Amino acid sequence: MKKLRHHYFGLLLALSVGVTASIRAADGAGFRPLFNGKDFTGWRFSGQKDGDPAPKNWKVLDGVIHLTGGGKPHLVTTGDFGNFEMRFEWRALREKYNSGFYIRCRKDAGNNQLNLAKGSEGGIVGGKLTGAHTVPALQHKSGEWNEWRVQVVNDKVSFWCNGKLAWEATGIMPARGHIGFQAEGAPMEFRKLELRELK
Repeated sequence: MKKLRHHYFGLLLALSVGVTASIRAADGAGFRPLFNGKDFTGWRFSGQKDGDPAPKNWKVLDGVIHLTGGGKPHLVTTGDFGNFEMRFEWRALREKYNSGFYIRCRKDAGNNQLNLAKGSEGGIVGGKLTGAHTVPALQHKSGEWNEWRVQVVNDKVSFWCNGKLAWEATGIMPARGHIGFQAEGAPMEFRKLELRELK
């Protein structure tokens, strides 16, 4: 009887591990790093030309993008995207913070910004999205990491904060654009940038 119980327990454990592994595999399916953790390959700084020295307010250290402050430049992908899902983590390094996350923006950013300002997190700046609104209550306090996930399909945007669906909105334009982060005078950190392109 004991052998049967041990066998049954072992079978349940194996099934549990298998299911967990399958869930993790499905969750990570199709995502690729958008940041290599070492430098700004695949990214550029707004308003700068090839060969310009890197700005002093942006740096990479231990797999994390560090923004010390300053009102410019912004960090923008070299490539553009249509339908995609993006996830990343961010944290503020002081109580009163300000930044932004750009989706389908212009080459030098400026439009379609999801606000990262204290008290206005998740609101849309420089664009129109029906259904978007600020969600400060879903954010962790300064110094703690937040996980954001944004899915953009056709004209619809779905936005999750720390595992919770914050809102779904429609009306984003244009059909393709860049992804970026805003320098807006506050020290911020970003890590674990991952993206998957969708049909």
